[in-house]
Amino acid sequence: MGTLAGKTAVIVGASGENNFGSAIARRLSSEGANIVVAARREQALQALARELNGLAVACDVTDEPQIKQLFAAAMEKFGKVDIAVYSAGIHSGETIAELSAETMRPTLEISFIGALLFFKHAAAAMAEGGSVLTVSSLTARIPGPGLATYSGARAGIDYAIKVAAVEYAARRVRFNSIAAGLIRTDMTDAFFEMAPIIEAHLQETPAGRMGTLDDMAEAALFLADDSRSGYINGQVLDLAGGQQMGHLPRFE
Repeated sequence: MGTLAGKTAVIVGASGENNFGSAIARRLSSEGANIVVAARREQALQALARELNGLAVACDVTDEPQIKQLFAAAMEKFGKVDIAVYSAGIHSGETIAELSAETMRPTLEISFIGALLFFKHAAAAMAEGGSVLTVSSLTARIPGPGLATYSGARAGIDYAIKVAAVEYAARRVRFNSIAAGLIRTDMTDAFFEMAPIIEAHLQETPAGRMGTLDDMAEAALFLADDSRSGYINGQVLDLAGGQQMGHLPRFE
């Protein structure tokens, strides 16, 4: 029997075949957790929910009532929520000189505002305490051009988890974040077909290899499971093979 037997985990951003959310959902399920997967694309969720004998809920994180309904559905199906994972996000690559309020809003709505509202409703559903975690980025730790909106939103949530850890201390709800380096997913596949980009990252990574979805899933399991990390709260875990100590590759 796994260490999460009897626990219920809600994972947002799990509609891809190979992405962080789906990898985390599979790993938590393998430890016995009841799984609720959510994203905007319900059809893609259904296959994963069937695979894990879980529940699929369509949820647009830019709409707070849908986030509230997500946790209500999880409670109705499984009776409680113990773990909540926020893996939603979209990329934004404009330089500051190119920015406008309109182009920034989608990223901020999903990566910052949506995450905070997810924290709000996740914690409200955790009557017996629990673990909330979010997937962040190496680029929120070390800067690169064109990343002001994307990385700024991630960095903002990485700080917000510390506030949340304090505010929900009496409820025994922990908040942590995983700052991931470049890992192959549905969204980053194209980068891994460009040898110079991967080689440049490898040169900056003391571990000498690129990260994997298994690395992400194991990190999420560690932070989700009170028996593994119950004394860790308000922290950002760097999942970048040591690259966070240096800088992003420089391309001419």
